[in-house]
Amino acid sequence: MSETEEAVPAGRVVETLETLLRAPPFQRSTKLARFLRFVVEEELAGRGATIKAYTIATQALGRGPDFDPSLDPSVRVEAGRLRRALDDAYAQHSRGLDVRVTVPVGGYRPRFAALDAIPDAVPATSEETVAEPDGPPAPVAVAQPPRPTVAGFSPRAQAAVIALLAGILLVLCIDLGLTVSARLAVGLSAPRDVAARSR
Repeated sequence: MSETEEAVPAGRVVETLETLLRAPPFQRSTKLARFLRFVVEEELAGRGATIKAYTIATQALGRGPDFDPSLDPSVRVEAGRLRRALDDAYAQHSRGLDVRVTVPVGGYRPRFAALDAIPDAVPATSEETVAEPDGPPAPVAVAQPPRPTVAGFSPRAQAAVIALLAGILLVLCIDLGLTVSARLAVGLSAPRDVAARSR
């Protein structure tokens, strides 16, 4: 699907929001669903300039008024999770989504772009241009391969397993080094003892 740069009617954005909230990434996480609903509704209500980490934390994520975004990165972390969930929803569950909702990195205000419908036979997420013989280049949809993941492990769990294995490997290397150096020290001193005893 390709994005078009035009003003998107609020009704279409609300329909897309409701469809997104029924997608599995948002069904699994009510926190992400509340985050998305809050930022989209605030933007549509004309209060986009007030969408900040503090307002998201206190009004959408249930944090107390003592929340300090400079000390607590939870809103930034959730925003990253929201961006990945949106990407997943558009990649895996795009049926019925005619508006692309994004939350650009570096802020929390959502952006809306109308998606041009393309045939369902081509599951595409990016575009390349191909030159037509009689005219300007036309966009051609190209499917991107899915990201490889280890079944049953989230990216955070994968990182934890890798760190654990690296730690074990480090301990084994240190143990091997100490063992070899101890044997070399014993091996070097043994011939001297033998030489001294033979005199």
